[in-house]
Amino acid sequence: AGRPPALVAIADYFGTLAAVRNLGRAGIAVAVADWRRLVPARWSRDAARALRCPDPVGSPDRFLAWLLERGAREPGQVLLAPSDDLAWLFARHREELRRDFLLDLPPLEVIETLLDKERLRHACAAVGLAVPAAWRLRSAADVADAGREARYPVLVKPRTQAFLSPHVKGEVARSAAELDDAVRRFQARTRYAATILERDASLALPLVQEFVAGAAEGVYNLSGFVDETGELSVVLASRKLLQKPRVLGIGLCFEEAEPVPELVEGVLALCRRIGYHGLFEIEFVESRGRHLLIDFNPRLYGQLAFDVARGAELPLLAYLAAVGDREALRERVAAARRVAGSRRGLVWVHRIHLELHLRMRRIAGTLSRDELRRWRRWLAEHRGRTVDPVLDPDDRAPGVVETLAALAHNARHLRSSLRAAGED
Repeated sequence: AGRPPALVAIADYFGTLAAVRNLGRAGIAVAVADWRRLVPARWSRDAARALRCPDPVGSPDRFLAWLLERGAREPGQVLLAPSDDLAWLFARHREELRRDFLLDLPPLEVIETLLDKERLRHACAAVGLAVPAAWRLRSAADVADAGREARYPVLVKPRTQAFLSPHVKGEVARSAAELDDAVRRFQARTRYAATILERDASLALPLVQEFVAGAAEGVYNLSGFVDETGELSVVLASRKLLQKPRVLGIGLCFEEAEPVPELVEGVLALCRRIGYHGLFEIEFVESRGRHLLIDFNPRLYGQLAFDVARGAELPLLAYLAAVGDREALRERVAAARRVAGSRRGLVWVHRIHLELHLRMRRIAGTLSRDELRRWRRWLAEHRGRTVDPVLDPDDRAPGVVETLAALAHNARHLRSSLRAAGED
């Protein structure tokens, strides 16, 4: 009773919807801000209000002005970051936002270390976390050097996703000539907002990273929360079973996994070393018995609802840290830790996108009838134990909106969707 309200933006992100449902069902009034109408979290019954705001990626200055004006008009709201863009923007203007908002966020230098894959690699090495080999590009000469030194294939990927348009994952290069072409395509097809290039103009060039042999063994995830003192933390583990596309893709299915103690300790050591606190989701490529860290997301993340369903109410932990309720935070962390290591046979499935993905691959001829049957059996075996980021019998409107949006997207981009399915 009497808890401060919360504000979350970007209503088509699954992390936003998970936070709205978790906080709303805990009795906290949550406002959802977006510049579009047909986006899932905006229609959640657990959202107290839907607000219209500027696009934070397309117009970061206008969004910041809107946010500061809203904070001055209604001070005392808890602010949560659902994306790399907003984690960076909130950290960049942390002191301004703190005048009227409640937020638990480290300084910009910390967020930049985690979002910039080149800086993240060095931070990981300092605490003994393994990472793939990589080459930073500063000029055309560096591309030629990387081309000579690399063992192919390699990945050409953005150093950071923050304020990158469009949000591309990267591509595979199998020779020095393909590497040169891939770097040129990256520069021609993408751009960063001026607000982030003012901090580091070298971000305009991508990172070249080894394509890890055996990466098809899977992607292992650690997710959780750590407080500002480093004393209160909870870490859960999962494994990505399917992503779209198969290389550099977005997860469609996850299953529970056992937390690997040395990886958990390494992640917490990394947070202590650089001064990070808050929510996190970290990806490791599993190869030949090793776990190589490839990504650190300091924000709400896509499969957040999976961790909430498993008993770790992570959005609520972030909220309690922001309002400074140390006693309640300690109690909730202790409750989450009791379930963090248990396995209940749950799986996370984005059913809408999975169905579309399987159907498109079947049409494109890249999915055999046997593999389709295998996925159908897998879904049947886990009936009643699936967690969906959107579909919820107690909150149906977001699922309707997401289904309509997904069908409309595939209809508008049918040719490119079939081509992508054919390459999968």
